[in-house]
Amino acid sequence: MVEINLSKEIINKIKQKIGYQATFNVSDIFAAIDFADQNSFKAVEINLSIPIFYPEKYKKKEREKIARYLKDKGITLLIHAPEEASIFSFQDEVRKNSIKILKRVIDFGYDIGAKTITFHLGFDVLISSNGKILGIRELFPHQFKKNLTESLSILLSYSKGKIDLSLENVGNFGEPETKKVIKYFLENENLFLTWDLGHSNLKRKVHQNQNEFFMKYLHKIKCCHLHDNHGDRDEHLPIGEGEIDFNYYLPILVNLDAYLIFEVRPKELALICLKNLKI
Repeated sequence: MVEINLSKEIINKIKQKIGYQATFNVSDIFAAIDFADQNSFKAVEINLSIPIFYPEKYKKKEREKIARYLKDKGITLLIHAPEEASIFSFQDEVRKNSIKILKRVIDFGYDIGAKTITFHLGFDVLISSNGKILGIRELFPHQFKKNLTESLSILLSYSKGKIDLSLENVGNFGEPETKKVIKYFLENENLFLTWDLGHSNLKRKVHQNQNEFFMKYLHKIKCCHLHDNHGDRDEHLPIGEGEIDFNYYLPILVNLDAYLIFEVRPKELALICLKNLKI
């Protein structure tokens, strides 16, 4: 465990940017907003992998009501896109339907006044070969880059003027062929980043050197996922209960145009994060 000791100045800045992720133990979006309001969070991120948050459950009038409710409460809403989507899938039908799902999420976020949508690229198909595990993107790198480039172009064009799309460091994010595509869109298009500190701390090869990458693109970060682990697996522990040095990261992150989201479940663990931060 790494004890968190931050200056009053940093703590006060954190208070203006801190939020939690709502997942399986709230009844609806209004209840998620209420928990944020009751515990002095400035933001809440709803995870659309959870059925209670599916866009089709909220019709036009209810979407308008959510937007008003957020404004009245002074809470910022962020969205985490469904994790089933894969925008580089080699199955054309899967890829096109993933784009369709994400377009629906973009419209939903725009209607309810959300600030940012965090999304994943998808998951590789793994193939065993002579004692090794190969990803399909390694076997067909040109097709992988073509699919990813085309999908990102479509989604970023669709989201322009509506809501920010923020790519999270998960799955194939750290692979060399992926980073080449990501760098192009970060430098030439309206793509942003979600920095998950827990993922950056994992010791697997794909997660190495992520700090250097994110430090280069600090100006593109719109959301930070805060949770802790011991480096071996993605534990999603309350911050301060693993080995991540938040005393180093938080003074950097509080000065960004980004929200700091406790990605711990259930939601009550976010209150332990506050306690460990001494807020």
